[in-house]
Amino acid sequence: MSAQLEGPVQRSGWRTEAAIGRLDADGLWDLSQRTDPLGVLSVYVNADPRQDPSLHAVAIDLRNRFRELQRRLAEDVGSDQSREMTAALKRLWPRIESLASPRASGRGHIAFAALGSDWLLQLESAMPVANRVVLDDGPFIHPLLELLDEGRAAGVVLISAEEARLLEWRVGSLQTLRRIEQQYVEAPHERAGQIGGGPEGQFHTPMREQRRARERDQMQRFLGQVTEVAAELADDRGWERILISGAERWTEPTVARFPKALRHRVFADPRVLNGLDNGALTAAVTEWAHQQHTERVTQLLGQVRDAAGSGVAAVGLSEVTAALNAGRIAHLVYDPQVRYLGTVGANGALYGGDEFGPDGHPGTPEPRLTERLVERALKTGARISPVEGAANGVLRDAAGVAALLRW
Repeated sequence: MSAQLEGPVQRSGWRTEAAIGRLDADGLWDLSQRTDPLGVLSVYVNADPRQDPSLHAVAIDLRNRFRELQRRLAEDVGSDQSREMTAALKRLWPRIESLASPRASGRGHIAFAALGSDWLLQLESAMPVANRVVLDDGPFIHPLLELLDEGRAAGVVLISAEEARLLEWRVGSLQTLRRIEQQYVEAPHERAGQIGGGPEGQFHTPMREQRRARERDQMQRFLGQVTEVAAELADDRGWERILISGAERWTEPTVARFPKALRHRVFADPRVLNGLDNGALTAAVTEWAHQQHTERVTQLLGQVRDAAGSGVAAVGLSEVTAALNAGRIAHLVYDPQVRYLGTVGANGALYGGDEFGPDGHPGTPEPRLTERLVERALKTGARISPVEGAANGVLRDAAGVAALLRW
């Protein structure tokens, strides 16, 4: 994620309708550091209208989740803090209720609100999210991290005999960045005539051969221009995958013209995407991005499993916390459904389970170790991939947590 918010997350005052596609690592770090004495409310709403155009069922589910949270707080009737939290939730409800409005844009609505102040961050996504209402010491950002990992930027090249369109897909949204028209250059002269040598009944002329040669050269120049611009955009905008669609004639030749260093990021799409309207095109690219993400996650889990003990991967909570403390992690993988437990040493080092540092003194118990893992990964510039179910699959023996290392 290379783009930034239009400024940092504010420390006070309302902030609404921020573009989720522009939330970068700095913005995530700032968000992860938000705390509040009364707690931070995190709300995720699936506002996809395809199954529920009026979002009536979504609104009911949101209301029920919110009331359950209020009920649990009300059970602690003797606590002044509980009464303050209950009052703050009542004050926030109109804002939270609006997340289930069909008039709002986007299929995923997300809000983080501090109960003890007037701070609120609201995000909208073109990709749906699962309904959640969570009250904790800080923002519950794991579903957001999952969304941003799947929705990372991808390039899209649609190419035809007339033009090439270069687009960017990010978190379910698609925008055109560049159009390149193919210029037809007519030869100043072509020698007419007729010569033999072809199959029986077919004649070849110098004019025809000159025209074909000129068209081949023209095509190669055009493809060279398109792939050069696409490579520049991939570098500038952080594209890790590039989709090429140009039917049978253009797709494979375009893929072949990309620099070898980028070829592993380039994917040929057998579908003909040219001619689709914006909605259908966005849906088609989003479908591809989802499938590609699923395949990438499977490969990633296999990669870290196979690299266990090789020195290029950390597997299990003990190895991962040690690598995070040393700033060695390049890519952190964890299962957001697992509640990792551990301690924090006097020097801020993280330890899994009941481990302790070299000084021999036990650290402070940390029931929210998952959040500390994420914060440390963000702080050290590591990539983060929450993978639901990782603890039940190939990383079962590692409780779903592992990492690829920088060194």
